[in-house]
Amino acid sequence: MEVRAYAGAIEFGALMAVFMATRAPTAFSSGFLSDFLGRRRIMIIGLVLYFASSLGFVFSNTIIELLLFRALQGIASGMVWPVAEAYLADTTRRWQRGKALSSYVASMLIAELVGPSIGVAIYKGWVAIYGPGDYLMALKSPAIFLAILSLASALTIFLIPDIGSGIRSGQMFKQGLKQVSSILRSLPPAISRSLKVMYFNGVANGFALGILQTAQAIYVIQYISKDPAFLGILFTVFAASALPTTLLSGYISDRIKRRKPLVVMGYVVGRGALFIIPFIRDPVSFLILVIPMSATFGFSMPVMRALQADLTPRSVRGTIFGLQQFFFNGGVFAGAILGGLLMRFLTPNYYRILGLSLEGVVIPFWLTGFIGALTTILFVFYVIEPGI
Repeated sequence: MEVRAYAGAIEFGALMAVFMATRAPTAFSSGFLSDFLGRRRIMIIGLVLYFASSLGFVFSNTIIELLLFRALQGIASGMVWPVAEAYLADTTRRWQRGKALSSYVASMLIAELVGPSIGVAIYKGWVAIYGPGDYLMALKSPAIFLAILSLASALTIFLIPDIGSGIRSGQMFKQGLKQVSSILRSLPPAISRSLKVMYFNGVANGFALGILQTAQAIYVIQYISKDPAFLGILFTVFAASALPTTLLSGYISDRIKRRKPLVVMGYVVGRGALFIIPFIRDPVSFLILVIPMSATFGFSMPVMRALQADLTPRSVRGTIFGLQQFFFNGGVFAGAILGGLLMRFLTPNYYRILGLSLEGVVIPFWLTGFIGALTTILFVFYVIEPGI
């Protein structure tokens, strides 16, 4: 029987977008607030919200409830991720910053590698202890473990020194807002232009990633393998490929005292794979092609963050990191929705592109490839690297 995976593409894209819909605006506001309320305070609140959302998953019994707590999880993520990056940038010297941010990104990839296995083990253990009678609770059992980890993480944040001015009153809030705005306007033109290009690239790359994540998952089910286990293998390969390059890039950038060439190399290598993917129908070949894409993504992302930190004063670094996350996550949100629409309505048809008759499934992948080329050109010509 034929599996028409693209028929549910719109719903799939919308499901992926829920998390980003709340994460994007929260990332901006939390980054700004951390500049004068303190980094630690914002991270603690975020981790408490992680704890609350995890408990919410345990007690939810409807799709609407699950979506609401998934939205709350997006808010929690927006309060923790950009603020933690700014904290690391604040507490490390310039040529230690690449290693610090690379290690932080690598920790996320390690979680992606071991997290699914831990979740399955907890599920299996729950069934072994309590029996197979309540499968719904067994499926929710990993969320209990996540809630415990979130609470433990929140407690550990109390052990680190705070960064920020600790402003609390409403009047000081207004003064802090004016101060941050004034500092941003006073940045040198070359730095201001570089940050604006980074923001545009953040939107564009997030948009491309949103399209790719949705299109790739549907493409795999439609053309590569009907076995859901293959998607799990794909995500594992993606994280495993990015992990070593993520760790290596930060070390190299600190060692050679250059960031920009490494970001450009990460942009360029692997982009061509996006133009080849929609013609691959063999599982092994598909996995082999994903490896350079993932490796180059892992190579460029932490170095980009380090360069962004190099360009900005510490007093507004939280705002800058929050803005970058806002633009990137907003792009992912829009891209996930568009990716679902493109796959749903283009996949069954053929189109003439560059004089060739091609399946509609080619368009989402080629679109992300052209976006990647555009962001690479803009980065090369309009982003500077501060002197040593």
